[in-house]
Amino acid sequence: MAKRHIFFVRHGSTDWNNALRFQGRSDVPLNDEGRAQARRLALRSGGWRGARLLCSPMSRARETADILSASCGCEVVPRDGLLEMGFGDWEGHSMLELEKRDPEAFREWRRSPFERTPPGGESFVEIRSRLLPVLEEASACDEERVVIVSHGGVIRAALAILIGMSLDSTWRVKLSNCSVTAVESGGRGFSLVFLHDCLHLDVAEEILPKIAFTV
Repeated sequence: MAKRHIFFVRHGSTDWNNALRFQGRSDVPLNDEGRAQARRLALRSGGWRGARLLCSPMSRARETADILSASCGCEVVPRDGLLEMGFGDWEGHSMLELEKRDPEAFREWRRSPFERTPPGGESFVEIRSRLLPVLEEASACDEERVVIVSHGGVIRAALAILIGMSLDSTWRVKLSNCSVTAVESGGRGFSLVFLHDCLHLDVAEEILPKIAFTV
């Protein structure tokens, strides 16, 4: 049986990302920097032709996926299970603001984000219940390569589910905007191939088609 590879792409940058504001379910669009990041990533997407391309329906993820689709020719399939985790009352606020406004709850959450729930926000159990069907779809589809464009919280939850990474450890993983993380299926489930690949953001554009994702 051929190995299946799942590539997780975090959406490009937004103004709220740059201001360190919690976005969650707030539908904040890409900014010009985020669109440029997605276009650079698209130059590496040659190996994704024929892949299944799933995305969060939020505009920042959907636009990132649309830019990739225009390059690799894959149809974009939105899935509600890939929506960002809800941060409730904290959405729109920066970390600095929350440290002043709600210091005890915010410190508790930072110590263990998947075991604490922001006021009015979403728990890990809730994220897992809606994310599992999407991961099952990705694991069982006919395509050997699946590209999932989503959000930092959701990608971390997926790593916990698929490769057994501890919940605390996933929040120590850096996932920059438009970074790519990949896992592959095997006899014992999924294993990590690479984490936080951002090479497309750092090298000359003419090099990018030569370093397309081929695993």
